[in-house]
Amino acid sequence: MNRRLVAAAGGTALSAALLLSGCGGGGGAEDTGNMKLSAGQALLKTSQKTGEADTFKADLTVTGAGPRGSGEIRANGQFQLRPTLRFSARLDDLSRDGKSVPGAQGQAVFTGDALYAKVPQLAQFVSGGKPWVKIGVAEASRHTGFDVQGLISQVEKVDPAEQTTMFTGSKDARRVGTEKVDGVETTHYTGTVTVKDALARLDAEAREKVSRRLLADAADSKIHFDVWIDGENLPRKLVSKIDGERGDTGTVTVLYSDYGESFTVNPPPADQVGELSLGSLPGGD
Repeated sequence: MNRRLVAAAGGTALSAALLLSGCGGGGGAEDTGNMKLSAGQALLKTSQKTGEADTFKADLTVTGAGPRGSGEIRANGQFQLRPTLRFSARLDDLSRDGKSVPGAQGQAVFTGDALYAKVPQLAQFVSGGKPWVKIGVAEASRHTGFDVQGLISQVEKVDPAEQTTMFTGSKDARRVGTEKVDGVETTHYTGTVTVKDALARLDAEAREKVSRRLLADAADSKIHFDVWIDGENLPRKLVSKIDGERGDTGTVTVLYSDYGESFTVNPPPADQVGELSLGSLPGGD
């Protein structure tokens, strides 16, 4: 599985980072209040509305397949993107070629510029046999190959506002119909957008950040997307897929809920947190 390709599909491979260290559209119209919105207009309105939601829950599935095999990640979490990033997330399953990877399930908490991880595969590197380890962003990035900043970048990819903004670059978006997602009535839209056109919809800062995540040679590659939008113009489900030039495919499915709701992220109890043995990790001093 090409992990870079999976990342390019959008969404987040949060736990993979831990463990595997104008609107163009033109389809039909929708009644929203007294307005008739084209698919492109609906996507634009959704991107604007979603940009106001700083917190949300996300359940995600990331899959990838290619000549070298296939893989799947299932995870869920609660996220605050603004004014500062914090989240609580867990990896429910990691599988390769249809088989679950033993000991891959884990939890992650990020608050106060520190990542707390509870991952069986890291247990041998944690002092005192403690279940949790605290990883300072600057410390880990400086001394080891453990890319915490890369993890944070992965988390930011779950931002529904960023995803829907990129979709507004589509020239063939269309309305599919109405469907219920987790009991909520939604309108389903589908379409494609090239990586180049998707990036062009972002502001300069976001475009630079996102372009580093996408394949360097994928400007003309198409992202195929489906998005289900509720009556408040918020996405409830998002599926994006990108096909690589070498037969690789990556798909991200995200279910969103609890927009704008406050939540608490607490570090684990101090007596449950050990230190990471930096010298034991690949790249450690």
